[in-house]
Amino acid sequence: MKDFWKNLTVKEVLLAIFVAPSTGKSLHENRPSHGLILNDAFAQKTYYFLDGTVLNTYPNEVYYLPKGSTYKVGALDKGGCYAINFDADIIYPPFKMRVRDIDGILRSFSVAEKSWRLNKDNVQLVAKKAIYDIVLRLFNEIDVKYVPNSKFSLLNPALDILEDRFNQNDLTVAYLSDVCGVSEAYFRRLFNEKFGISPREYIIKKRIDYAKTLLSSGQFAVSEVASICGYKEPCHFSREFVKRVGVPPKYFI
Repeated sequence: MKDFWKNLTVKEVLLAIFVAPSTGKSLHENRPSHGLILNDAFAQKTYYFLDGTVLNTYPNEVYYLPKGSTYKVGALDKGGCYAINFDADIIYPPFKMRVRDIDGILRSFSVAEKSWRLNKDNVQLVAKKAIYDIVLRLFNEIDVKYVPNSKFSLLNPALDILEDRFNQNDLTVAYLSDVCGVSEAYFRRLFNEKFGISPREYIIKKRIDYAKTLLSSGQFAVSEVASICGYKEPCHFSREFVKRVGVPPKYFI
């Protein structure tokens, strides 16, 4: 896999997009370009390739889909994903990576998507830079030494709560560490070791990902989305959204 990142030369970017939940076709025949994909915090998709390969992808995972491949997509939930499609002289099978620095990679995907959506003159340069930023982060993470899973199992009670209650505005890190039976300082350190971000940033990211899903549906006003996602004040929600997505929620499509 390291050879893939090291030898990648992008010739042209063809598309940078956020694929909203429940959109996109399920059958892809002779894929016209290579693709780097980032699932959001809710997406879980399975790719069934014509050659028999099965690629199971989960929330916050980055994966690669080869040019020329034929596959069906089975979505196990309603999450969305970012995609950057590009042309390059490479031959490599599909693969996936779970990464620690998910926020950094998300920023790169978001920058490329925003530039493409706004159709800026420098869109090719911005999108290519985003790909190389992603590649560099993934390349550097291949040799990262991870803490044993048995140590991370201490976080499971908190992760279960985060899945169900991330949008409740009274959810605190102190409470999460308490249900795990560890000190708040140790909980923060262990959480950061596993996810590469703080518990607070993890909560915010899940809220913003959920907000993008709600906004994409066209069913809710910004103030309603703010409330649903756990923000008491719409202005606070808007600041957090702009910081992480790059555009105000009212302009997010």
